[in-house]
Amino acid sequence: MTPRRLYVGTFIALGWLLALGIAFHFGLTTFIARAYNRLASRLDWISQRASDVEGAALTRLRHGARRDYLEPMRAVLSDPRALRDPKQMLFGAYDGGFPRDTAGFSKLEEQVRFRFPIISFYAAWGDKAEQQFPMRMVESIDRLGSVPMITWEPWVTDFDERLRPNLPSKSEREYASLAAIGRGDYDFYVAPWAKAAAQFKKPIYLRFAHEMNDPYRYPWGPQNGNRPADFIKAWKRVREIFEKMGATNVIWIWSPHISMPWFEFYFPGADQVDWIGVGVLNYGTSASWSRWWSFHQILEKSWGPLTALKKPIMVCEMGTIAQGGDMAEWYRQAFYHLEHTYGRIKAVVFFNQPSDATTTSTPLNWSVLQDPRTTQFLARELARMAANST
Repeated sequence: MTPRRLYVGTFIALGWLLALGIAFHFGLTTFIARAYNRLASRLDWISQRASDVEGAALTRLRHGARRDYLEPMRAVLSDPRALRDPKQMLFGAYDGGFPRDTAGFSKLEEQVRFRFPIISFYAAWGDKAEQQFPMRMVESIDRLGSVPMITWEPWVTDFDERLRPNLPSKSEREYASLAAIGRGDYDFYVAPWAKAAAQFKKPIYLRFAHEMNDPYRYPWGPQNGNRPADFIKAWKRVREIFEKMGATNVIWIWSPHISMPWFEFYFPGADQVDWIGVGVLNYGTSASWSRWWSFHQILEKSWGPLTALKKPIMVCEMGTIAQGGDMAEWYRQAFYHLEHTYGRIKAVVFFNQPSDATTTSTPLNWSVLQDPRTTQFLARELARMAANST
């Protein structure tokens, strides 16, 4: 199908969607509402397919050499077994423009002169089309030669009350949400995700319900009555569904908040977890509760309990802001400790978010590109470590 025909079909279908949307606004039955949701999802697929035609051409024109760059690692990047415990250090990145805009990610790779084997992005639970399994995104990442890493966030209030009458109201839904996931209340959402992941067939890193032990950040934390046992039950149920759907290509990352005590009580078991994921983010002097912490200072207190679990460790979010210290020196020390102190760390994902408004009232800039010395240092170090691993 040509791009022109795809776009024509998309616009015709959008006209029907608009008409149904107006009717839906004035109160349709649950049956019609479900039909509307299915049509919206289908139209999203059509529009994504149209974009894919252009995306494939852009890949050939602009990124054709990217997959070739990563070709020496193909045996590892295409094998879930090898990715569960790689013999070499893997590097990845998340960019704040994902999934709509990849310009920031492309600029990052150009500036550090490196092609990241892991591309990270975030996906929230819910009924919207963009909250279903991101097949277009993972396929695009695969075409570029990398492995997708999805941080999968159970925002249960994003499910539409009109479509999900069996769920509690939104005002009550966040309380004990992990227990609800564990007893199967959200199987209707997990199962299609698992089925689609299995259909993708290629490796996917999946980081489910991260920082579940943090009582301040996410609604699936303990402040909402979510106990360690509830998290473990939810994790096991979700993973069991993926296994039943044949999604053996999924690699599971358990990711607690390491600054909170007793995080090991949330561990689902060695047979349930492939990687341990940690966040190492230095907030500097950006808030009253923070100060300048080095990479080593953030990790050292939790290292004993982490290594006792005997799993490879991934820094799923690594970064520092510039406020309060020397960014280039922070990364220099971090790379020293990666090589000489924390040998169980087998992967690092840079948090390249230039405008993060999720924690402080003023957006924070985590991008390494804001400081030329840091950019130059990372370019040298990534090239050196890549050469040493071949």
